Amino acid sequence: MRFGMTTMAVEPPDRFRRLVEIADDGGCEYLWVCDSSLHARDVYSYLTVAALASKKLRIGPNCTHPYTRHPAINLNAMATIHELSGGRGIVAVATGDRPVMELGYPMARVAVVREMIEVIRDLESGKTVTRDGETFTLDSARLCFDLPAPLPLYLAASGPRMLRMGGELADGVLFLAGVNEDCVRYAMDRIREGAEAAGRDPGAIDVGCTVYGSLQDDAEAARALCRPMAAWFPQTSRQYAEIAGVPEERIENIRAAYAGGHFDQAKAAMDFVTDDMIDAFTVGGPSEVWVDRLNRIAALGVEHINVFLLGPDRAEMGRRLVEDVFPHIGRG
Repeated sequence: MRFGMTTMAVEPPDRFRRLVEIADDGGCEYLWVCDSSLHARDVYSYLTVAALASKKLRIGPNCTHPYTRHPAINLNAMATIHELSGGRGIVAVATGDRPVMELGYPMARVAVVREMIEVIRDLESGKTVTRDGETFTLDSARLCFDLPAPLPLYLAASGPRMLRMGGELADGVLFLAGVNEDCVRYAMDRIREGAEAAGRDPGAIDVGCTVYGSLQDDAEAARALCRPMAAWFPQTSRQYAEIAGVPEERIENIRAAYAGGHFDQAKAAMDFVTDDMIDAFTVGGPSEVWVDRLNRIAALGVEHINVFLLGPDRAEMGRRLVEDVFPHIGRG
C-alpha cells in the first residue's frame, strides 16, 4: 500500500512544516497541496517549504488547473520545486472548482485539460515548442534548465470523461468517488477503460483513491466536519450520489440549495445530508473507523490511498494517520 495526504494551505507555515515532517517521518509517499487561489496561502510557496523540510516525500499541487496561470508557468514552478527537492516533484492537473470561479473563470472543459497536459508534456520533454492551440499559445518556448528526473503527471478526476482521459494520458490518477464500494469500483472501471482504449497497461498507472475525512475521537464532531463534503457530491458528482442510492428528491433538494463550487460553500444544503451520505462519501470518526473503512477500499484492489485532511489541526490528524491507521491497512 502507498499512502499520501492532501491539504489546503490554510494553517500558518510552522504548522504546515510540522505536517510535512510527520508525513515524511511516518512513511507517507505523497504530500499534495491544493492550488486554492484565494481560499488558502500560495501553493508553490508551501510546496517550497515541503521540498526543503522533507527528505523522501513526493510533493506537488493537487490540483493545478488551466486558467489561473498558463500551463507553462505552472510547469516552470513545479520544475523548480522538482529541482529543489532532488527529483521528488509531482504534479496533478484538473478542471478547477470554486477557487477559479471566484476569479471569473469557469471550470475547464475536458478538452482544455487535455491541451494543458499536451503543453506540459511537450515542454517537459525539453523541446522548443511553438503552438497555436484552441486555448494556449506558445512561441518558441522551452524550459531554461534540465529536469533532474521525469516529472510525473497525475490527473485529479471524478467524472467519467476525466477518469477515462486519466487512464489514457496520465502517469497517475487521483480519483474522488467517495468511499462507497460501488462508487470506487465505478471510478476504477472508467480509468481502466481509458487505459485499455489507448493500448496502455492499466496496472502501470498509479491509481489513488482520494478519501475526504476527519479523524477525531469525538465521532460526532468528526462527522460534522464531513457533512459539507457529503453535500458536494450530489451537486458536483451526481453519478456517485445515484450509485450510492441517494433518493432523487434529496439530490434535487441539495442541488437547489447549493450552487456548486468549493465544498465549504455547501453549508446551505447540509440539512438535507443524511448519516448514510456521510458514510458513503467521507470517513469521520476515531482510528478504528478509519481502519475499517480504508481496509474495505483496499479490498477492492486499491493500492494507493490519498487522504484529504479535514479539521482544525491537520498536523495532529496526519500524526494519527501515520501512527494509528496506515500501518493497519492492506495487511490481509
